Amino acid sequence: MGVGPRGDLAALRGGVPGSSAELVERLAELARLASRWSDLVRELQEPTHRMIGTAAAASVGVAARRAEEAFLELEVTLGDAQAARRSLPPVGLKSEDDHPMV
Repeated sequence: MGVGPRGDLAALRGGVPGSSAELVERLAELARLASRWSDLVRELQEPTHRMIGTAAAASVGVAARRAEEAFLELEVTLGDAQAARRSLPPVGLKSEDDHPMV
């Protein structure tokens, strides 16, 4: 069996991103994990219904919807972050006389 969600989560870096590129990278990774998490929770709905009952399966369904919502919110945020990065000038540009450009 491959690396599960715990292994993926354990590999995530913590702390505040130091750059917009790092922020985009982390958002992309979290969106990928959120998508996978949503799929894993959704897969448990039918077996939960069969083995435990309707109420428990409904709870799993709610959890799956919330996981999907988290994924979608991260995707929107990722798109916003990528768009913001494209509109920002590169950091540290200097003119020919070695003075920072404003």
